[in-house]
Amino acid sequence: MTMQTLCFITIFIGISISQTTCAYRFNFDNFGINGSDLFTFHGDAEYGPENSRMSRSGALALTRYTIPFAHGRAIFINPITFKPPNNASSVYPFKTSFTFSITPHNTNPTPGHGLAFLLVPNNKNDAVSGLGYLSLDKSFHDINDNHVGIDINLVDSVVSVKFDYWVMTKNGWLFKDSKLNSGDKYTAWIEYNNNYKLISVTIGLAHLKKPNRLLVEAKFDLSNVLLEKMYAGFAGSKGRGVEDHKISELENRVYSF
Repeated sequence: MTMQTLCFITIFIGISISQTTCAYRFNFDNFGINGSDLFTFHGDAEYGPENSRMSRSGALALTRYTIPFAHGRAIFINPITFKPPNNASSVYPFKTSFTFSITPHNTNPTPGHGLAFLLVPNNKNDAVSGLGYLSLDKSFHDINDNHVGIDINLVDSVVSVKFDYWVMTKNGWLFKDSKLNSGDKYTAWIEYNNNYKLISVTIGLAHLKKPNRLLVEAKFDLSNVLLEKMYAGFAGSKGRGVEDHKISELENRVYSF
């Protein structure tokens, strides 16, 4: 089995709908001094330490540089309502954005297993270890060691694409080749349109505006997947790689009519 770096977007979506009421929203520019109280940490995840171990960076660290095969999960402590009461066939439209970085510690590093944003039915550590949860394997039809996928209840992606991002130049939009584990900060926007049952993912450099070009999308009805209440969080696993997986910003909105 070949283990390499990838970015899973696992069951998470959203969209901005006009003339709706925001039913649930949270927004952290960074996670501040109380960040450790906002999430349940599992495995090797922790509230982001600095290298000195004496101060906090205001980020979520999903893996630890000093621990071989480190993997961890950070789950927001409060459940989020995704369906109206007594209506299992309907899902509220919602959107999320988060800023992440995957930073190697060696030149020409061995890639890790990857980073995932996920929705889970509880905030317990029920999942299998990061070794199996975030892995690159031809049996899962992963296309390469540098891709973004939408996974729904399975590690075998519904759809996946090689990671690149759109950037505006004086000559128009340019699709720029890049690596997820470059150490750069990227922002991912994940949106779900309940009317069209459409999941879309956009990724760009964190210091730039959101590109108006999608990276990947998939048509899928989430009413058969999501419970009325779910927990949002992140998972990361470095495998044999020597790299850090960090989340520095998070915003989520769920809309009801």
